Amino acid sequence: MSDSSTDSIDLAHLRESGHTQAWQAVSAERRKMPAVGETEANVILIAHPENRMLGTRFRLRPGSVIEIGRSPSSEISLPEVLSISRAHARLEHQGSHVVLEDLGSTNGTYVNDRLIQKTQQLRSGDRFQVGAVHFKFLHEADVENAYHLAIYDLVARDGLTEIFNKRKYEEEVEREVARAARYARPLTLVLFDIDDFKVVNDTYGHLCGDYVLKQLADRVRISLRQEQVFARVGGEEFVILCPETNGENGYLLAEKLRDLIAAEPVEYAGFQVPVTCSFGAAELTPDMSSSRALYAAADRALYGAKQAGRNAVRLHNALADVEIDVDTPAPT
Repeated sequence: MSDSSTDSIDLAHLRESGHTQAWQAVSAERRKMPAVGETEANVILIAHPENRMLGTRFRLRPGSVIEIGRSPSSEISLPEVLSISRAHARLEHQGSHVVLEDLGSTNGTYVNDRLIQKTQQLRSGDRFQVGAVHFKFLHEADVENAYHLAIYDLVARDGLTEIFNKRKYEEEVEREVARAARYARPLTLVLFDIDDFKVVNDTYGHLCGDYVLKQLADRVRISLRQEQVFARVGGEEFVILCPETNGENGYLLAEKLRDLIAAEPVEYAGFQVPVTCSFGAAELTPDMSSSRALYAAADRALYGAKQAGRNAVRLHNALADVEIDVDTPAPT
């Protein structure tokens, strides 16, 4: 058994305390560390198909080895994740660097979304994937700063897609709703999900489903402005919070994204996976008393897009309380 240990992190508590305890704990550990060049490495679990162990830190000391697999004898044992082989991958701290080795696994081992052939040296900040579980690797002289940033990402970002998560969205939407109401400024919420995503998982497997989610997030992210908040709020459900944007312009953004996503299938393991999304948009109105009301209106519009046959966009019409295509005259 290698010289390794784990730390379970209470993200809510860290958030409330400003990460003070995490900082103090890591600082204490660093005082025990050997000289630079032989520092500890840190592997943090950032995504799990059942959201287990998120934020758990596994330490690699110089000369130690950690095996990852479904076997109970593995130092990182994940028997509940069927996409992981019994002996899937191995991490070895070789003093000045850490090497990740695939142990002939069924589904392969990935570093920064690239399949490794056998072994690969890891750099600080690399993400690696073992089956459906994702890790972040840190190996720096200043571990405090790197670990602190990693904790922030765990609190604010979705581990799979690297966009904001539901927690961050809920913080931002409360702030933006209050600002829009106070200054009478427009605010629109765009809600969308992947059409028939279960079919993708059932046909191509859950690893493909994860890859589709990541590729979709990347496509959308590069098409958004900096002030727009893009977050994953459910399995295949996403939101875009659009300050200073009225409903019609929110609709136009959704239509642009719908076309972008549908125009090109996702390539995965030699397969062309067709992907489409349905969108619902809603503008904040004076009668909406909370962010939940804005979300509910966008959700009704999304339902209207699904009812229209999917791969569609609908805008919530607050006056008529129906969902419309902006190319179609609103009911009178």
